[in-house]
Amino acid sequence: MTIIQVIDTFTFYGLDVIALAAATCILVQIAKITLFKKRRKQALTFLPFIVGSLLYAGYAALLHLSFKFVADNYVEVIEHGFSVGALSTVIYVWYEQFMRGKKSVSATEGVIATLIDGYVPDEQTESIATRIAQAIERDVTGDGAKKIADILSENHPEEVTEKDIKMLSRLIIETLAHISIN
Repeated sequence: MTIIQVIDTFTFYGLDVIALAAATCILVQIAKITLFKKRRKQALTFLPFIVGSLLYAGYAALLHLSFKFVADNYVEVIEHGFSVGALSTVIYVWYEQFMRGKKSVSATEGVIATLIDGYVPDEQTESIATRIAQAIERDVTGDGAKKIADILSENHPEEVTEKDIKMLSRLIIETLAHISIN
């Protein structure tokens, strides 16, 4: 069996995204420990999505033996990369909940808590994640990002800007949508 046949098998069953998400988790944790040890936590929120997209782009180039494929199909590559980042975030939340013993009521709250870490005071992360999850669950208007932004605006440190809050609220909505779909 050649390496291309192995990759095709992974792709057929969707295992490529799972394997890339696991690799993304490992790389992000190594980056947190080494490169970003003294950085604000907010900078790390988008790291799984960036690393996931880069890993998927490399994987797609290897799979099709061409960087031209990545350039021609960049939307598909970014979409799959975002899925890798979202799954990586879920894997990290599962790790935090089951291996390290963090108490979080649901997987949704765990994902939200991971994403808002550093954007709200540490002692309030879980309670704000619960409020956000409840607001999204009760939302029937489809304006969940605004409700999230309102909750975050009430509870953010001064170094977090309104632009950061808007981006984070959209990221939470998109991540939860990808998790629900995938």
